[in-house]
Amino acid sequence: MKTRVIVSAIIENDKGEILFGRQKPGRGVYLDKWHIPGGGVEENERIEEALRREIKEETGLQVKDIEPITFSDDVTNRLKDEKTEEIHMVFLDFRCKAVGSKTSAADDIENLRWVAKTEIKDLELPPPSQKLFRKLGWIK
Repeated sequence: MKTRVIVSAIIENDKGEILFGRQKPGRGVYLDKWHIPGGGVEENERIEEALRREIKEETGLQVKDIEPITFSDDVTNRLKDEKTEEIHMVFLDFRCKAVGSKTSAADDIENLRWVAKTEIKDLELPPPSQKLFRKLGWIK
């Protein structure tokens, strides 16, 4: 089983809304769910560099005031090259502020959406995000 270190961010705008992205169909893990932006740390890449790169690639945003929140892990299946493989993911979760508000869905993200904290409970979230938002007290 392959292990991947994943950085992900709760990105907040000036209105206090949180940015979520939906992956393109048939890509990655946790299909048809709303994700907080993030992705894998590449070889020889520092954690903050990876976080900034993934956010820029997926959303077009720059971020500031990056703070670590928590870490967790999950074992699940991912779809890669039309094959399913088991993967162990170690999540490093951060909180940060968006610089500006103009987003541009790219990379493996199909759609981006700013969501009020009170509406997060209405989204279809992957298990690691559910765990994160429960820990923060934003969902039950």
